[in-house]
Amino acid sequence: MMMFPLRRSVLPGVAFAALLLASAPQAPAASPGLHAEEIVRFPSQDADLTNGAPTTLTGRFLRPAGTGPFPTVVLLHGCSGLYTKSGRVSARHLDWALTLRDQGYAVLMVDSFGPRGIDQVCTRNERSVRASVERKRDAWAALAYLQDRRRDVDNDRIAVMGWSQGAGTVLAAYGPGSKEDGKGSGFRAAVAFYPGCGKPLKDQSWQPEGRLLMLLGGKDEWTPAETCVELANREPVKERTEVVVYPEAHHGFDSPASPLRKRTNLATAPTGEATVGTNESARKDAIARVSAFLAQELKG
Repeated sequence: MMMFPLRRSVLPGVAFAALLLASAPQAPAASPGLHAEEIVRFPSQDADLTNGAPTTLTGRFLRPAGTGPFPTVVLLHGCSGLYTKSGRVSARHLDWALTLRDQGYAVLMVDSFGPRGIDQVCTRNERSVRASVERKRDAWAALAYLQDRRRDVDNDRIAVMGWSQGAGTVLAAYGPGSKEDGKGSGFRAAVAFYPGCGKPLKDQSWQPEGRLLMLLGGKDEWTPAETCVELANREPVKERTEVVVYPEAHHGFDSPASPLRKRTNLATAPTGEATVGTNESARKDAIARVSAFLAQELKG
């Protein structure tokens, strides 16, 4: 995937953007301040899966200008992970993180793979980090970290947003009664880009605990839109769900400057391969829709 060009270099946060692009997962924390990035660590809620020792997760926390407390968005990466092979934050996540930060949101990008010694799971049939098991606990842990340890976060205005496997995590973590205590997660709203909707569709009791926006590619061969459309049209899911299908878009349509290409050896694609890459018109519309949705749910 091509890296996102530094077109934001005219902004005061250029030094931060350069640091974000260059930093590897093990990078030390940056100095807090306006437009600052922090490398943060917090325990997952996976102790029941690890014989009592929760995984220490890492994340990248971004703050907008101002004193806060800020409405906040948790970002959950896909099966390729948060970082590229060179150790840089992937273009899609960087682009969305800076877009949201510039709109006045704090942003927490969660790395579910690096702390567990995994680079990607796209090509692995046996997955040790699963959307509906380990990763949903990571999402809950991110929310707990923000609510318990960040005075610069508005505890009641936190949304979760994910892509592909991370979007599947959104659906798993955002269902009512999804937590073992029978309560919802506590996220205010959720955005899911091209998730796999098979599991929630099979579960007749599944519904989002609040407002949900799903954005899908009509030509997505990896996570076909039809299953999610069927889920979104089911009672009572449709009462809380907005679904948008871009007819000409493939998987990863919102990634910036990513030419269409064929990916092979995909463990979860129906045929084992899929075309991925940018659809610029869908990308621009998705940015506008997500911006409006979050403004209504977190700032309204």
